[in-house]
This record gives sequence, structure tokens and C-alpha cells, in this order.
Amino acid sequence: MKKFVAVLLMAVMVCGIIPMALAESEVPFQVENGGFETGDFTGWTLPEGWPKDENGNPLGLSSETTYWAEEMPFNQAGNYHLDGWATTIPEPEPWHITSSHFKLGGVGYITVRMGGRTAAVKVFKADGTQVGLFRNRHFKDSGFPSVKKGVGGSWADMATFIIDLSDFIGEELYLELWDEESPGSWAVAFFDEVITLYDAIPDYKTMSDTVKDGNSTEMVEIPWQRVLNVYN
Repeated sequence: MKKFVAVLLMAVMVCGIIPMALAESEVPFQVENGGFETGDFTGWTLPEGWPKDENGNPLGLSSETTYWAEEMPFNQAGNYHLDGWATTIPEPEPWHITSSHFKLGGVGYITVRMGGRTAAVKVFKADGTQVGLFRNRHFKDSGFPSVKKGVGGSWADMATFIIDLSDFIGEELYLELWDEESPGSWAVAFFDEVITLYDAIPDYKTMSDTVKDGNSTEMVEIPWQRVLNVYN
């Protein structure tokens, strides 16, 4: 009888029927909908009271690639990004959204595009223990309307930030994308393209995103940047 059960179990496993419970319980390496390419907040948890449109759909995602009459670039990846203006939440007020859980694999590095003066990424273990805080250091309110390095500034345009989480390889984590509270100007945040699995450490010193520099015809580079953990 034991032999029969063992053979039956092996046959079921070969056919791919068993371990459905195990397969369903496995935590993926990549957060769900990290680039908002579903056109909605699938995979993300929104706090209570998040603004919605007249049809009950949460506000905040945008397919616009530029802003203002100067056609400033968002540096959007794909078709959608999280736009702090589009949330309709007043700039001085903070907000955040929470990612799905992921297992940190590969070399333990992740990347996030973020822009705006108050953009930040918080990292948590599955039990809610915070282990990281990474803020946008790309914002620069000068040289308008150019985003060209060394000439212009940075406003709502998003830079790709490289985050080292290698101390937590193999652990289950989740992220919060934050617009931190601030009474100052440009208290707004923008996010896109959250990637949580890399097989090699991104070479941020040679990598960049190419955008059109406002309503000029010049194409310029927004360099990738490594951002340090400032969580104490």
C-alpha cells in the first residue's frame, strides 16, 4: 500500500497537479505590477481614504510623458507612472502606497525610478520591521527648463535609483513608496519601474535614461544613481 501511494504521489507530481498549495504560497522575486503597466493599482495596497474618481477608481496613475508648456520629461518607463499631482492630494500632505511581498533574490539589488523633492522608498521585512529608507537626491530647482546634467535641474523627472539590499538576500520584503510630509515647495513625488531582481549589480556609473530636454530637440541623459540607506 505504501508503495502504491508513493508511486501515485510521484505520478501526480510529474503531471504537475501537486504542490499547487506550495506553488501558490511561494513568494515571487519581483513585486507585482512594479511599473503600473496594468493601468491601475493592481498589486499595490492603498491607504484608507485614497482619492477616487467619479467611478470609484483610485486616482494617481498617469500616461503623460511630459508636463507643462515646456514639455518637461517625466522619464516614464512604459505607458504609466505614479504621478503625485494626479493623486489630487495637496502637496504638503504625505501619502504612501505599499507593494506586494517579494523574496529578495539575485545579487540583492533593486531599482526604483523616483522624482520630486519628497519622494522616498521605505523597505520592510515581512513582519513589518523597517530596514531601509532611501530618498530622492536628484531634485534640483535651478536651470529651468533644462534637465541636462551640469546645466539644468530636476523637478518631476524621475531618475533610476539603485538600492543595495544585499544584507537581506533570501528574505521576504515589501516596499512603501512615499511622498513625505513637507511644508516647502515641490512637496510632491513621482514613481515608476520598481524592479526587485537583478542577476548582476547594475553599473550605475555607466547607465542612464535618455529623454528629450523639454521642448528643445536635444536628447539628454539622466544618469542612474546609487542611493544610500538613511534609516536609523
